[in-house]
Amino acid sequence: MQRLSDLSPKEREFLFRQLRISIAYNSNAMEGTTLSYGETKELLEHGITAAGKPLGEQLVILGFAKAYDVVIREAFNKEMKFNAGYIKDLHAIMFEDALQVAPNYVSKPIGAYRLDDRYIKGVDIKLSPPSMISQHIDNLLYQHQIVTMTLLEISEFHIKFELIHPFADGNGRIGRLLMAHQAIANDFIPPLIENDHRREYLDALADAVQLEKFLEKSIGKSMSLLG
Repeated sequence: MQRLSDLSPKEREFLFRQLRISIAYNSNAMEGTTLSYGETKELLEHGITAAGKPLGEQLVILGFAKAYDVVIREAFNKEMKFNAGYIKDLHAIMFEDALQVAPNYVSKPIGAYRLDDRYIKGVDIKLSPPSMISQHIDNLLYQHQIVTMTLLEISEFHIKFELIHPFADGNGRIGRLLMAHQAIANDFIPPLIENDHRREYLDALADAVQLEKFLEKSIGKSMSLLG
């Protein structure tokens, strides 16, 4: 499997620019947003909003792209702290603009853990109760050291994070952003998880080995963006 360090600086810059659009489109489409790839591209590259689509939805996509930019920067920063504060900050960044302009579109709180019980659509599993979220996140971060992770360990972290489901909304998107951070920090190409393979992705959340194999294919999808 090709590593991030195998790419030239120009190839990495091009890949991250393409992934900014593709990951933003696919990760948000998986959660039910209605913008097409073309509309997402116009929004992120030129600031052109899609007519007839909810403004809150588009502001969240813009916020997701801002959080993605933070991930790309911080994943190369050997001094950064991959901790609960960082995870909460990514969540706040993703939703803060939408909260200001279209507050009814945003599930609250943002940048803080949820206060009620939640469920994952299409998956029959029990999530962490609100009273245990902080402890479960701290335990997860203690168990996994960010710069020494294999792809299997990244898969294990992602599954455990989604089982905690710490936020009122955006857990899948934040989890996939964290996965991109962990991939880059460990010299993997960030995986492109496509909305067309949503069911396969959700099924893979039941088993880390299955998710690892899915991520290997998703890394191939990322590499295909290089042409």
